[in-house]
Amino acid sequence: MRKETVEQKVYQLIKNAILTRQIAPGNQLFESAIAAKVNASRTPIRSAITKLEAEGLVTVVPNKGAFIVQPTIDEMIQAFELRKVLEDMAIREGYAKMETSDIERLKQQTEEMGRAFKEGNILLYHEQNKAFHLVMAKASGNRYLIDFMEQILNRITIYMVLYDVFSRNVENDIVEHNKVIQLLEENDKESLHNVITNHLENSLAKLKEDKLNYQSLTTLF
Repeated sequence: MRKETVEQKVYQLIKNAILTRQIAPGNQLFESAIAAKVNASRTPIRSAITKLEAEGLVTVVPNKGAFIVQPTIDEMIQAFELRKVLEDMAIREGYAKMETSDIERLKQQTEEMGRAFKEGNILLYHEQNKAFHLVMAKASGNRYLIDFMEQILNRITIYMVLYDVFSRNVENDIVEHNKVIQLLEENDKESLHNVITNHLENSLAKLKEDKLNYQSLTTLF
């Protein structure tokens, strides 16, 4: 088996375990245990961990090892504060450029979120949620805004997956998404800004609550 194939296998194995919450935030990834599981040397494992670190899923601590990311409440607040700025910029630059096809895309993504929730498919739900919040930024045509928006959405999505912001109040999230679509159709920019801001504040509140209630396996054993 080629090194690239082993590295990709390890990368997907760890990533899926993190995103399906089989490994709790703060847990250490032991290279020796992973090597034994996949019957591989440590070189491709380290490469996979480096890739996961770049995606924000893993934190590597010098002389200690690699750990599943465990954001503090302050870090989560900072991420949402930055996202508010980017969402506001997306409205300023993308709102007037939204087309009927963009609004139809938002409707499809919201419907997909509803189906994913009913099926218990957490990864698909967050994938569609992220795509929904990128539509207006993409309509702006500002490649820097799109890039930074995607980065912050990726980071926040990781936080929401790790702390299971999925089973609670999802129906309310979908209601708020439908409200965004309604306001776009009604050309009500001011109300749109308020709804998106409230939507983000609600998401952060749920995330903070789940963070406080969640114990990583490292504290349980």
